[in-house]
Amino acid sequence: MSGRCNWTGILDDLEANIATAELAVSVTSEDYLHRLRRLHNFGIMLSDRYNRNGNMDATNSKAGLRVSATHQDNPDRPELLNALEKGLSARYNRTRNMDDLEAAIAIAELAVSAIPEDHFDRARRLNNLGIMLSDRYYRTGNMDDLEAAISKAELAVVTTPEDHPDRAGRLNNLGNRLSARYYRTGNMEDLDAAISKAEIAVSTTPEDHPDRVIMLNSLGNGLSDRFDRTGNINDLEAAISKAELALMATSEDHPFRAGLLNNLGKRLSTQYTRTGNMEALKTAISKTELAVNATPKDHPHRAKLLSNLGIMLSDRYDRTGNIEDLEAAISKADLAVSVTPEDHPDRAGQLGGLGTMLSSRYHRTGNMDDLAAAISKAELAVSAIFENHLDRRVLLNALGIMLSDRYNRTGNMEDLEAAIAIAELAISVTPEDHPLRAGLLKHLGTSLLTRYNRTGNMEDLKVAISKAELAVSATPEDHPWRALMLNTLGTGLLDQYYRTGSMDNLEAAIAIAELAVSTTPEDHPDRAGRINNLGRGLSARYNRTGNVEDLEAAISKAELAVSATLEDHPLGPKLLSNLGIQLLDRYSRTGNMEDMEAAISKAELAVSTIPEDDPARAKILTILTEGLSVRYNWTRKIEDLEAAISKAELAVSAIPDDHPDRTRALNALGNLFLVRYNQTRNMDDLQTALRSFIGSFDLSGSIPLTRVRSARSALRILISMEKWDHASSLAQAAIKLLPLICGRFLSRKDQQYAIVQISGLAADACSLSLKVGNVSQALQQLEFGRGIILGYLMDGRGDLSKLQKDHPVLADEYDSLRFKSYTDIEAKEPVIRAQLLRERREAASRLEDCLHQIRQVNGFERFLMEPTLYELLQSAVEGPIVLVNATDIRCDAIIVLTTEAQAIALPEMKSSKAPSFFQQKLGRYRRIGHGQLTKYERDIVVDMCGDDYIKPDLNADVENMSWLWSSCVQPILKELEKYKVSDSHELLRVWWIGTGIASSLAFHAAGQYTKDVGIAHNSENTLSQIIPSYTPTIKALSYARSCASRAATLSSNETSILVITMPTTPENRPLPGVNQEKLAIQQMTRNICRIKALETPTSKHVLETMSQFDIIHFACHGLADPKDPSNSHLLLQKSGPLIPVLDKLTVSDISKENTLGQTWIAYLSACSTAGVESKNLADECLHISSAFQIAGFAHVIGSLWPANDDICVRLAGSFYSSLTKTGTKYSNRAVAEALRNAILDIRLEFQSPSLWAAFIHSGA
Repeated sequence: MSGRCNWTGILDDLEANIATAELAVSVTSEDYLHRLRRLHNFGIMLSDRYNRNGNMDATNSKAGLRVSATHQDNPDRPELLNALEKGLSARYNRTRNMDDLEAAIAIAELAVSAIPEDHFDRARRLNNLGIMLSDRYYRTGNMDDLEAAISKAELAVVTTPEDHPDRAGRLNNLGNRLSARYYRTGNMEDLDAAISKAEIAVSTTPEDHPDRVIMLNSLGNGLSDRFDRTGNINDLEAAISKAELALMATSEDHPFRAGLLNNLGKRLSTQYTRTGNMEALKTAISKTELAVNATPKDHPHRAKLLSNLGIMLSDRYDRTGNIEDLEAAISKADLAVSVTPEDHPDRAGQLGGLGTMLSSRYHRTGNMDDLAAAISKAELAVSAIFENHLDRRVLLNALGIMLSDRYNRTGNMEDLEAAIAIAELAISVTPEDHPLRAGLLKHLGTSLLTRYNRTGNMEDLKVAISKAELAVSATPEDHPWRALMLNTLGTGLLDQYYRTGSMDNLEAAIAIAELAVSTTPEDHPDRAGRINNLGRGLSARYNRTGNVEDLEAAISKAELAVSATLEDHPLGPKLLSNLGIQLLDRYSRTGNMEDMEAAISKAELAVSTIPEDDPARAKILTILTEGLSVRYNWTRKIEDLEAAISKAELAVSAIPDDHPDRTRALNALGNLFLVRYNQTRNMDDLQTALRSFIGSFDLSGSIPLTRVRSARSALRILISMEKWDHASSLAQAAIKLLPLICGRFLSRKDQQYAIVQISGLAADACSLSLKVGNVSQALQQLEFGRGIILGYLMDGRGDLSKLQKDHPVLADEYDSLRFKSYTDIEAKEPVIRAQLLRERREAASRLEDCLHQIRQVNGFERFLMEPTLYELLQSAVEGPIVLVNATDIRCDAIIVLTTEAQAIALPEMKSSKAPSFFQQKLGRYRRIGHGQLTKYERDIVVDMCGDDYIKPDLNADVENMSWLWSSCVQPILKELEKYKVSDSHELLRVWWIGTGIASSLAFHAAGQYTKDVGIAHNSENTLSQIIPSYTPTIKALSYARSCASRAATLSSNETSILVITMPTTPENRPLPGVNQEKLAIQQMTRNICRIKALETPTSKHVLETMSQFDIIHFACHGLADPKDPSNSHLLLQKSGPLIPVLDKLTVSDISKENTLGQTWIAYLSACSTAGVESKNLADECLHISSAFQIAGFAHVIGSLWPANDDICVRLAGSFYSSLTKTGTKYSNRAVAEALRNAILDIRLEFQSPSLWAAFIHSGA
């Protein structure tokens, strides 16, 4: 009957056996020989009943009687020792009394040692000893016990015949021991072996065998562990299936049922975590609640069940936001910890779970006591777990998150540093392919982002984004955590946009934020925060582009985020303040007072509801300050101004002295005191404003653009106080930030946007340096602070021939990285786009490292570095370089000679006699009608403006040129007379660079004019005294000369010319003169040059062809785009569906080319190809002419303003006639002199400068 019970698991059989055994014992005298055997059998049955109902008192009592009644040499003694060991072990499992376990192990070891090695029962006893050693390992963590347990289990299996009914159980036990070692070491071979043993155990156990549930449970545990390690969803599904089978095979009153319910609940909880399936979580909680209810309150396993139930309830809170679930979870977890012995191995996990729940409650209530308790529990958990335990990384991660939370509340940097160190440690002990690694990477990225926002360290920002990208890529697309990873990545990219101004980063941030929101369930508590982040991105894009749709969408998102957040939620004040910012933006756009008042109301509510010790309060106060300041600008009520100042002072006082946020707060405070100074003229206000602006600038870790804005405000005050030395040193420091604002690897549009923000700073810095008498510094500031974009383009297309010859490996690496760093990103899918952005950033970083490596090589120490003062001076070897700098501070010229840089003050330029256009920073177009030539056929801008276009008066332009001569050019040329070689009959070559307001001046057209005759026929004009050329910067001049040298070495003896004509242009008027121009060129170069003509070509064809010719000549329409200079273009055509359509050859397209061939001259016979149409980008000289210089042309002939068709024909013919007469191919002087001669020829016939002076020479 006992055997039938063990096989069938029928409780009635067991009860009948026990009753029979009791009767047998009761009727047997104490000295009867077989009484011992009957006691033994009775003990076994009582033990079996304990296994079913948990009552153990009688079991150990009978086992004790048996052993005490047995002689040492009795052959039954090992059997009886085994029974006593079994009872003690069972009692330990019920009471967790270590004395019982130690006694059980000692007895089991005696039993094993007392039985022969070949005894049939030795395997069973080895198996039992292994189980108890394993129990001791679980309690003490002693690896020797675990290794011994595995050894005993292996020996037990080996010595058990394959067809033995107990072999399955022993295989199962061995699998459990291997699984325990996997938990300790992370060795996947142990886990795979454990699963393999469990699978064999299950397959060799009959389906109706009571022990099959144990085998199924073990197999399910192993499969679940493997899912946790690999993320293979098939393993999880199989684990759930095994758990369900095990539960179905167990009667409701079975002692194992609670454990099986718990395991099924854990598997279903894991399924919820992986899939987000709420039904799985609901069932998991139900099963675990049944498990808890079925377990006696004093049962040692109850603590584990309570802990698991708490975790599931906490998960449900995280998903639903139901605070009752969280409170229940904390209660369960607290109870679990309280009933678990301090030395129990499960205690660490239970403490960790309780800490996480308390942390969740802190996030919900803001109660610092909860956070302190959470950190305490987490620290205890980490200290209580073995260093190499697999769960340690989870506990470390949780502790790191809590420390980061405490930093966010207190600002204590020690907490943040500890959080980062702990996150790095957790990652370092986690295999790269582990599913948990993504979450660990995400949390490290978040902490690094936090540190970046505290210190401004760009390296933290870069690494944070990298970690977030890795987290996203390691998370399956259907995983519920993916939205969390995406949110972190989007936040990092948005921070990087704010720091660098890269629209690629902003677009990627918005796309990723949209993806994060779309993959977050609508009722998820975290959805509000993710919607808010999306709104922040849209708001940033509105502020960059002015697209009102983005603003409206941002406000809608912010309102949705606020409405979805409980009023007392700690996140509420931040959401309210963000909504306030966006409402202020809309007020600025529409002037709607309701928006302004609502913005102030939101900010005030945010300030009133955020704890006074919360570091975020200062930022919210700054937002409120801005709202009150805006209202003051509208109402002019002094109360609003005073309130704004009060809030601004509170904000500044609440921010640590070295915090990057202090820059913005100090800037706002400075502006408010400056406003009050303008009202009161109280010098104390002005001094406070100055200190605020300087303090804002001095914060090195903050956003560079904000710092420069503060510096410029401070400069205005210092200039008004005439504190020239201080102003000069501040301007010099601000100039050094320009490469950080306009980064080398930003897109062209981003660079242009950045330059607009800092327009004129270099010119101001130059004026201030000259004010204190530092000419060399003034020159270097102009060279360093202007032409930044052009400089990057030149660096990106420089000639590597010398490096390639001397160090080919370095040259190839540099060229490859250079290409990757400047590659445009076309991908649209958010995650792929973010990945490509990361790859480009990495290439840029490696390129900087490569540059550093090249500069360590002898002879390349200055490779692609800004020119030194000596190098700047040596650029004047072929003639002086004159920089004319005009600001409202002063006007000067800096003459660069090979021996020195000399400054000449030009006070007349700033006098009241200066033309109104100059005083108002106008004068983009100078057009003067003369005779019948009043139409500028190649001018698209005139047509675009239509009837609103007004040509300036002839006399005004004559007066302008006369003024430019007398106030600027004449004094400069008089100074240059000192440096002319006395016996030379050659005219001096002079390169002109206009900066500041002077960037648009036509120095070559200056002269002494008369109203009736125009230019006086004497030497009182520029063209009569010098050969003028222009260059954007000195660096550009050096680059052009290197291109000229290269072209001279590559070209054949015969000069080749490519003539491109557009007699008709889609959507524009015809140009009948271009065919005449082509004929004139052919006539003047017949038998001297090889000419190829292209009529109405595509831009692609031109770009593919132009590097094969020495000279490329365009005769077509041109358009200068004042809003986007990179879009300025020559108008060509391409095939359309029915008729030809417009094809633009843009500045951007041209400057991407790198001809590096025989190209020598680009002649652009079109309108406004060398004119600066955007006043805020004037110092960048971004136009069609400079694009051809970047592409490798040493010389470019272009026009400053719209050109007349007839004049273009005559000028071209005269130019080529003069050029071919020199007979000196590739003479730099010959090109500039040929244009001068051609202009003089035209000037004899047409007096108006608007006709003869449109074209200029740029380059070598």
